[in-house]
Order: sequence, then C-alpha cells, then structure tokens
Amino acid sequence: MSHLFRLGVILVVVWLLLSGIYEPLMLSFGALSILISLWLTKRMLRIDQEQFTFFVTISLVKFLAQLFYKVIVSNYDVTLRVLGIRPVESTFITIEVPFDNDVARVLYANAITLTPGSASIALSDHTLLVHTISEQGAQDLAQGDILNIMPKQYQVKTLENSNE
Repeated sequence: MSHLFRLGVILVVVWLLLSGIYEPLMLSFGALSILISLWLTKRMLRIDQEQFTFFVTISLVKFLAQLFYKVIVSNYDVTLRVLGIRPVESTFITIEVPFDNDVARVLYANAITLTPGSASIALSDHTLLVHTISEQGAQDLAQGDILNIMPKQYQVKTLENSNE
C-alpha cells in the first residue's frame, strides 16, 4: 500500500506541475484521473502472482542508460539506411527468450522494439519473432545485444556467465 501512496504523491506533483491550471473543475479532473490510474495500477500488480514492483534501482537506471545509448546508435544506423548510404536488408529472426517471468519477457520484447530498426512481432513463452532492417541487427540480437543489458533481477545464467 505504501507503494501506491508514493505513486499517488508523485502523480499529484507531476500533474500539478504539468497542468498549470488550478481551477476547481480541472483539479477534480486531475484527482479523478489519478484515482483511476492508482486503481488500475493496483489491479495490474495483482495480475502477476509475484506482486511485481517497478521502482528505481541501480540496475534499472543502468539498463535505461544502456538502452538509450542503443537507441541512439540504432537511430544513426536507420538514418544511413533510409538515406541509401547503407543497404536495407530486411530479415526476420527467431530468438530465445530465457525468462520465466512475464514482466521480464515483455520488458525484453519492448526493449527490442524501442531500438530503431527492429520490431518484436510475436512473443511466446520462450521465443520471440523479431523483424530487423539489417543482417547485422539480427546477428547482434542473436548474440544477446539487448539480453546482456537487462536489469540484474532478470539476468539468467548462461554458459558464459556460469564460468565466471
């Protein structure tokens, strides 16, 4: 319950700062939207039996920073392909999704989709169909380009990691 309270306080502060309108009607709309958001959040936290909480950790900040870097690099690559400097090599690849947690699987698929030049098409329990606009992008994904930056709580032991 304290997570919902903190989230509510954050939503109120952000809403007040961004709206800039403090008339009673607008404040009531804001309060209603925040209550609906909190109710939906409470329901979503109960969908998964693990009561997943997504609060800022060092590994999450590191993941977001690395993902942002990959988005910038991929954006540059896509720009070169759109301008015709590099060829477009449209390809589909099926990659293994080594997570048992639904949240980790969705986070992984969304991280792939957020990087320009790749899109997650179909996600099943342990496989993900991805479309990329380059062979190199497909190879990078197959070698764990995005998998290796996933937050620590979702890291899986691979043969390379288990020898360390």
